[in-house]
Amino acid sequence: MQITDQFNAFKAVVIADYPYEVGDAFNKSVVIDCFADTYSEVVRQHSKIQNNYFSRNGEGYINLAYLDHFLILCLRLSKALVSVDQSLADAIYYSCRVRTSTDVYYRIEIGDYFMPSHPIGAVVDSKATYGKGFRLYNGVHVGPHGIVGQHFSEWVHPVIGDGVNACANSSIYGKTVIGNNVTISPGSTIINESIPDNCVVFGSTPELKVIPNKFNNLDIIST
Repeated sequence: MQITDQFNAFKAVVIADYPYEVGDAFNKSVVIDCFADTYSEVVRQHSKIQNNYFSRNGEGYINLAYLDHFLILCLRLSKALVSVDQSLADAIYYSCRVRTSTDVYYRIEIGDYFMPSHPIGAVVDSKATYGKGFRLYNGVHVGPHGIVGQHFSEWVHPVIGDGVNACANSSIYGKTVIGNNVTISPGSTIINESIPDNCVVFGSTPELKVIPNKFNNLDIIST
């Protein structure tokens, strides 16, 4: 499908979802150009992911009917548009939450090759930082950890490395630093911990269990 067709389909979805008028904003040339650039970059990144859900025969693609793809495009496009038209960025963010039941705000700092997988119910902290190849599954929560009475500006936020898999219903809070090539097992809760590179994490703070990761979580990406 051509970028123009994808733009028109995406535009129709956002307009249908958002309770306020934003149709005219989509007609600005700077917005159309921004969509084309963002779309092409997402397709390029998908072409490097060796999984049929992202690429086929080395060709990356975006299918707006795949909610994971819709989430990725919404995130990347709203981030690109926030300095151009914040109201439109807000509309795209709103549509993304409505369609995917996932809360990923456009102020987030996240690396290339973001790979959400059925991330329904996930809420990720926009003030945390995320490396490349972050994989997000359903029910994941990433957030700050504050003290009662402490102003939110003093809260601390997680730092997540490259090649991290956050499996279903896992939680990462506070002054946690997750190393590279880490898999956080389903249902784990990590609070104010330092997790080394190349490991798999089980359980919950303060009784976490950490074992070596026998796999390279970034092997799926060809660079």
